Amino acid sequence: MRHLLCLLCVFLAAFSHTLFAENTAPSAQIIQLDQGRDYGIMVGDVIHHHYLIKVNSNYSLSLSSLPVKGELNYWLDLNNVKFASKHQGDKTLYRLTLSYQTFYAPLDVRRLIIPSQELVFSNDNNERVSLALPDWSFTMSPIKEITPSGVGNEDATAGFMKADISPFLLDTAHYKTPMLIYAVLASVSILLLTYFSGWLPLSNASPFTRAKRQLKPYLRRRELSQDDIEAALQACHDAFNQRAKHTVFASQINAFLIEHPQFSSHKQAIETFFEQSRQVFFFDQKADNQRVKDCYQLCKQLAAADKVSLTS
Repeated sequence: MRHLLCLLCVFLAAFSHTLFAENTAPSAQIIQLDQGRDYGIMVGDVIHHHYLIKVNSNYSLSLSSLPVKGELNYWLDLNNVKFASKHQGDKTLYRLTLSYQTFYAPLDVRRLIIPSQELVFSNDNNERVSLALPDWSFTMSPIKEITPSGVGNEDATAGFMKADISPFLLDTAHYKTPMLIYAVLASVSILLLTYFSGWLPLSNASPFTRAKRQLKPYLRRRELSQDDIEAALQACHDAFNQRAKHTVFASQINAFLIEHPQFSSHKQAIETFFEQSRQVFFFDQKADNQRVKDCYQLCKQLAAADKVSLTS
């Protein structure tokens, strides 16, 4: 009987130990991981770590425990963090991907370590379970030879220097014809502009166009003397005389307009100019700057009207 009680106690102890172990079993565990090759990695390479994590369905991943993208240390960056989850019975599966990029530039083969990351899972009762992603060591290879071929030569820099890349030449043959056409059109446009503006010495420009150019410097001056104003008026008179091929007086305005009907619509402005000129030259009336502006506007209008006549 005593032996039977001892056996029963041993059985109960074993059963309770198993039950306690099941109850204290970790709620989160890594069931699959893929960290890629751990050799032959060079500066600038991107390293992807994939984890498949199983956790009790009443626990969920705390997003604040996920590693933060950015610089982990002077040679390692965490570029991206991706995760997805799905329910499977009473468990939840998390697929987690961490993408690292290394900027370490070794001179020889070196072993480096990506540090461990800790995740936290919690339930509705605010109970927390931690899971540590293991650290991972790998070897990095240099991107240049340890002893360059130029070492020992007279010019040691030759071992590090590479030949210059030849410049890439663009074929511009199909641009030549359009550029030639645009150049010809631009030249013709400039010539027409100078011709109709009277800037060409041999062009049949209106004398009022030349008078307008003579008056323009006076418009830039703030103060004009009496001599300046008389010179401006005389330039306008000279334009009338050149157009009529004789001296035009105020009494001859009607005859001038009959001979040159393109100016008929400006008869009132022409008569006003001759009257103002007579007051200045024959009655010593003191004129102001506005008189020069009026002469410029008259020459501008008559030059536009005369241009139609000269080109028709």
